[in-house]
Amino acid sequence: MPNVAIVAVQQMLGTSISLPMEMLHAADSYRHLSRSQHDPLAVHVISMEDAPIDMAGGLRILPDTLLHQATIYDLVMVPGLWRNPVPILRESQPLIDWLALQHREGATLCAAGTGVCLLAESGLLDGKAATTHWYYFERFARRYPKVHLQKDHFITEDDQLYCAGSVNSVADLMVHIIELLYNKDIASRVEQQFSREIRKSYDQIHYSLHDARNHPDEPIIQVQQWLQEHYSQEISSAQMAARADMSLRTFNRRFRAATGLSARQYLLRLRIESAKELLRQSDLDIHAISGTCGFNDDAYFARSFKRQERVTPSEFRRTVRSKLFSL
Repeated sequence: MPNVAIVAVQQMLGTSISLPMEMLHAADSYRHLSRSQHDPLAVHVISMEDAPIDMAGGLRILPDTLLHQATIYDLVMVPGLWRNPVPILRESQPLIDWLALQHREGATLCAAGTGVCLLAESGLLDGKAATTHWYYFERFARRYPKVHLQKDHFITEDDQLYCAGSVNSVADLMVHIIELLYNKDIASRVEQQFSREIRKSYDQIHYSLHDARNHPDEPIIQVQQWLQEHYSQEISSAQMAARADMSLRTFNRRFRAATGLSARQYLLRLRIESAKELLRQSDLDIHAISGTCGFNDDAYFARSFKRQERVTPSEFRRTVRSKLFSL
């Protein structure tokens, strides 16, 4: 299991690290229940100073590892900072240098809100995509002109550097990180426990150079764009191959190489994500949603939905609605 570091700095937003810690421990609990043989998750709270850290909300956290004692980690979580981050940046050069070292040694770095400035100060984000809290967009762009600021995305990923624009988007990012560290089954279970009703899928809100639609195979990209617009229709593999002007065998090979999925798997995911939004936002019955999203068989829709989400469409809707409308 991964070795995880949680960075602690004065006046940080506590939820930007407590939420990831709780979600990671939930994931590890589900992994333990599956009886798979893995070492337990190791999470260390790292600080520059041997003293309690005062968080923005008035709570305190006690670090367990000093910066100069820390090893190399697989995943490093950087918290959001309260208000103007510049005073913290001025006092954090050892931490900034340490973050750069962690990335050089292969660690994945995730920063929330204005905590992204700690990555930007190190130069790690130069020439790379990033986002930050919307209130600091203009100041961030002036201070870090070499960073490709993505104002229209809540989450970015570039070269194992993840940025979440707000504490709320940290939950979306963590579901994705948990899927990478564990598997989709465990990520789906954690998603069900942490504010599923307000989430959009990571695929909908993030920007990544490694997104399934950001690859160099232009004919495959064109097919993906066409599928995004026509997924509700009956579509055969032969139709998709024809749109790419390829033989079926060549198309299947290139689609999987470009996206990591077969074309049929990709289409199925598009349909289920659309169904999830209708279950959240509409009063359409299950049969209507099934047909609207391109499923000709309600039973197949239910089986496919449960295979991906671990709950039936009806159970998904009940979970969402009970949380949305309960006080």
